[in-house]
Amino acid sequence: MPQISASAQTVLITGETGSGKEIVARGIHVLSRRSSGPFVPINCGAVPESLIEGELFGHEKGAFTGAIKTRKGKFETADNGTLFLDEISEMPLNLQVRLLRVLEDGIIYRVGGEESMVIDVRVIAASNVDLEKAVKDGLFREDLYYRINVLRINLPPLRERIEDIPLLAVHFLERAFVEMGWQSPFPSLSAETIYVLEQYKWKGNVRELRNIMTRIATLLPQNTKRIFPHHILPHMEEGERIKTADSYEPAQDGIFISHGTPMKKVEEIMIKEVLKHTNGNKTKAADLLGISLRNLRRKINK
Repeated sequence: MPQISASAQTVLITGETGSGKEIVARGIHVLSRRSSGPFVPINCGAVPESLIEGELFGHEKGAFTGAIKTRKGKFETADNGTLFLDEISEMPLNLQVRLLRVLEDGIIYRVGGEESMVIDVRVIAASNVDLEKAVKDGLFREDLYYRINVLRINLPPLRERIEDIPLLAVHFLERAFVEMGWQSPFPSLSAETIYVLEQYKWKGNVRELRNIMTRIATLLPQNTKRIFPHHILPHMEEGERIKTADSYEPAQDGIFISHGTPMKKVEEIMIKEVLKHTNGNKTKAADLLGISLRNLRRKINK
């Protein structure tokens, strides 16, 4: 992602609903040279067709009934920053033409206005549908598709990114604690809790993980130091659990994974903890971690 962030080109992020496309877009913005500028998101599917043009480009006073004053649009607001166009497939075809022109020329006109404005905005678009199919079905302009599909990131669903779950869980948990006014150090996730999180199906993707961690933080007793499976299982749909905590006996102490720990270090901590739990039995450890014995040996030997 650092290379994509360093570029000024348009980015297209694809993936299932709730898979974390906006999180990735924000990450690209933060790592880019535009990080000091604004990050402005808009969900193209959440704005009525009659209003989305004004939302994007703004309008002049008197441009239409109810336009009692001049209003900036998202493009102006995002000047010198990043504009995130979520669910771009929902954008009306007639507006796609105008968007294409803006991406080519870097010039916008407010609705009802005649004066052009030069803007410096990097656009990141996202879609949860197959845009190539949408083009074939006549629902999305081919020229716009090729214009936004310069740099492509396909984001797999969370259930296929098990290695991301521990860090994301800690991130959402700590963010919720901060919003609630808790003081650090925050309650940590035990090894068996992380195991249960990794075995869950996550049909709602990253969004579901965020909601569950927020729920846990909100309802957790104030004196809790470590979060165990019995804290999280009531907030998870029983039918979506692949395995439960019964398949992993609770450890005595659990572990603490602090916010910002590199993924490589998280893997190392988890492997050591599970090997301790299995008394060094690599075959059993690999089974508990959900990876092959060969893969476990490769990670240990790194």
